[in-house]
Amino acid sequence: MDNFVQFAQRVVKAVSEISPFPISLSDDKGYIIGDTNSSRIGSLHKPSIEVIKSNRAILYDDEKISKMENVLPGIAVPLTLDYNTVGVLGIIGDPKEVDPYADLIKKYVEMMWHETIRTHIEDLEVKTVETFVQYILLNETVNRERVEQYCRMLQIDFSCYRYCILIDIGDSLLQNVQDKQQAFSFDNYKKTLLDCVTRTYGDDHANICAFLNTEKIVLLKTVQNEEEYLITMKEFTNKSKNLMQMLEVYHINQVTIAAGNMYSAIDRLNQSYHEAESLINFGQKAAIRPAIYTYYNWKILLEMLPFQIDSNMQEKLLQRLMPLIKDNGFDELKYNFIMYCDNNMNVSKTAKELYIHRNTLIYRLKKINTITMLDTGCFEHCTLLYLVLKNYRKL
Repeated sequence: MDNFVQFAQRVVKAVSEISPFPISLSDDKGYIIGDTNSSRIGSLHKPSIEVIKSNRAILYDDEKISKMENVLPGIAVPLTLDYNTVGVLGIIGDPKEVDPYADLIKKYVEMMWHETIRTHIEDLEVKTVETFVQYILLNETVNRERVEQYCRMLQIDFSCYRYCILIDIGDSLLQNVQDKQQAFSFDNYKKTLLDCVTRTYGDDHANICAFLNTEKIVLLKTVQNEEEYLITMKEFTNKSKNLMQMLEVYHINQVTIAAGNMYSAIDRLNQSYHEAESLINFGQKAAIRPAIYTYYNWKILLEMLPFQIDSNMQEKLLQRLMPLIKDNGFDELKYNFIMYCDNNMNVSKTAKELYIHRNTLIYRLKKINTITMLDTGCFEHCTLLYLVLKNYRKL
């Protein structure tokens, strides 16, 4: 009953605020573990042993306690939790005065204990889920039997389709706690943020939502099939914007959200997590806004495509384009050409956006043609050059 010992003094303090009588709490061995008079804590209280054995309330008047050591007048009642006697509540005062209050105070103490037990169980479940999520997402390989054991313990379906939603909140959580910008305890604050996430993307009991660390929340969302996954992807940006607005209420402003691909078993979700993490890293570097990323967003895929050319091919292409790269006007030529492509190879529109004359742009494009022997009027040639130059950074 270590938890009961830790709990005793808090109960004594809470009861003292609503009761005119001093109280004491003894454990199931008869030792006082909580008392309005703290000097009594740790001493043996023999009447408590008597109450535990008889499992009934006993009144102690002045005459009865006259030959007893460390006993004050009042009433001692057994504390029962889950049909077990776990200790004794002593209410100190004239037995006739305290007797009418005994049952009420006893029920209040037991209620507080039940609530504490419930809170401890919830906290334990949260920590267990966090440990499980960290294990399956942060390890490249996991023990399948261990994962299945976790799933049975947490009543999680091992084999249903899932994908990972990653919500990066930066240092907002710790900063708000340090600055005391929130009205909850740290654990309740975390629970509130998790509740925002689950309500945003669908409060399905099969979903798993947890803090991966103080900066990252993950939601392992279930879907029935690929068709449902595609539907969730279509709704993902709008729902994520709603989540960002909800989190702002709780002073969480640095939010980046991404979703990985769908996988058929929970022990493969580390791939979905790493996909989401890669999207966030790329999106932040490319300054793509809003900071909501999935592989079903064409804008993001187009931004990422130039970076997917393998190093072997990139080296060959760069070697072929070295005369252009070594040209004194390369930076300007590259910038103008990428703008030209981004404007659908429309010379007039590009020149206007660059604030240069149309003929100036034509001259620069022809210079690229001469140096590279590519045709900037040809879509295929432009695609090739665009993919290489978009990813190229001068050392």
